[in-house]
Amino acid sequence: MAIRLNGIFKDNMVFQWGAELRVFGYCDRICTIRCELILNDAVVLSGVAGTEEDGSFLVCVPPTEEPGGPYEIRVSENDVETVRLTGVYGGEVWLAAGQSNMEYPLGRSEFARYVIPQIGNSEIMFYEVPRAGFLDEEQAKADEESQWVSISSETAASMSAVAFYFARALENRIDAKIGIIGCYVGGSAIDCWQSVDSLLESREGNSYIKSFDTQAAMLTPEEFDREQEDYDKRNEEYGRRLEALLEENPFLTYKETDSQLGPGPWPPPVGDKSMRRPGSFFESMILRVAPYTLRGVIYYQGETDADGHQNDYGRVFKSLIEEWRSVFFDDELPFIFCQLPMYISKDRKYMGYDDYSWPVLREQQQVVAIDMRCVYMAVIADCGEFDNIHPADKKTPGDRLALLAEKFVYGFENIDAVSPYIIDARRGEGVEITFGGDYMLLNMSSGYSAGESGFEIAGDDGEFHPADASVDFDGKTVILSCPAVEFPVKVRYAYFSYGPTPLHAQNGLTVTPFQVRIDKDLGGV
Repeated sequence: MAIRLNGIFKDNMVFQWGAELRVFGYCDRICTIRCELILNDAVVLSGVAGTEEDGSFLVCVPPTEEPGGPYEIRVSENDVETVRLTGVYGGEVWLAAGQSNMEYPLGRSEFARYVIPQIGNSEIMFYEVPRAGFLDEEQAKADEESQWVSISSETAASMSAVAFYFARALENRIDAKIGIIGCYVGGSAIDCWQSVDSLLESREGNSYIKSFDTQAAMLTPEEFDREQEDYDKRNEEYGRRLEALLEENPFLTYKETDSQLGPGPWPPPVGDKSMRRPGSFFESMILRVAPYTLRGVIYYQGETDADGHQNDYGRVFKSLIEEWRSVFFDDELPFIFCQLPMYISKDRKYMGYDDYSWPVLREQQQVVAIDMRCVYMAVIADCGEFDNIHPADKKTPGDRLALLAEKFVYGFENIDAVSPYIIDARRGEGVEITFGGDYMLLNMSSGYSAGESGFEIAGDDGEFHPADASVDFDGKTVILSCPAVEFPVKVRYAYFSYGPTPLHAQNGLTVTPFQVRIDKDLGGV
């Protein structure tokens, strides 16, 4: 066959309605490529483009005026039909990207045994980009075998749980197919998901490359090959044991699995041929589906970066968003992401050691959401689990991502999507804090112990002390008291790797963690 479409172009695919349909791939000769969108045996839209010198082509078909289908897509070379796709729908297409918490399958998430049987048939279609760190024959074969899956009670278990709950919420609001493109790799740092050229443009990006090069230099190529071979064998053995365990109980959460099998082999060796080198998954996965037209991106990543690169994360995250918008041909592509939840390892907790890497990274994430247009952050500080980096609750993150999409992308009215966030902090006998966001009233969870309000106050010495907190009569102001601090200079909330988050809105949205200086007195301006 002369024409080879990119692997995402398959029967039953969903394309973004109301935007140009971009069809791309390769041809083994220089020619003219025509793409036709067919409904009820009639050509309704079409586009034409020539191949480039390397045989690649990109044909742009004008937008459809409304969602629907089923369409056929017919791709021809010099007016000779060579490829035909059937069961195609115009709908809403979202890229679901990140690392293991986005990868986490629905079947192993909280309450999966009850949720999955109730799905029945849905309007959700799911395509998973084959996971690979290199462009090679193995990935080409995986691309060829990949397919769009119609999500139902029989097929939903392997889908990203966060993406499922996100899509399910949209499905209840929007009369259209929901197409989810899964693009994630567990344990991947943010530098894997953008080009090396992009990383080199900033000091922070360079720090990622330098860290990788330093680690890679510790092994000769031969040593890396031996360690990688050993790692692969241990991983395969763990995979066999896991498969046997899941045959007995397919609904085991990650934490339950770890308690029975122990954690899987980690980390893999680092070398120049590592799958997790800078730029790897950008080259082999993001560029495999770009510039497929999207409505937006949902993203859940950052856990790996909190181990040494938390101070670099914000700048590199910003450059990732900019580069993805560039390769998907959309300067205002909506980008909705999860802020990291609470987490600390058992060892660190029992040693009383918190290096504040997670709250620092959360702060970096928030700055990106504030500074960049069409970027929105779902706050999930209340979703963490002690000593478990993979919380089983994936419905809350998925639902909160969907609320932001409904409000800011689809323009639905009366949507409470923005978690309460600090507006102002004033000093008096204690500290008064005013919050903004989408809510009517703030509440403190009942029964929290003294000193576990999540709030802390520091004086001139910079040492933070727990503060008691109460919500004022207006429902938007929190009053703090801390006898240990005579003159408050700083205040923070949920600014720890793991701890209590009792303050929330009446609609269930949790308050955004923060740390600020107090520059105003009560009654001051």
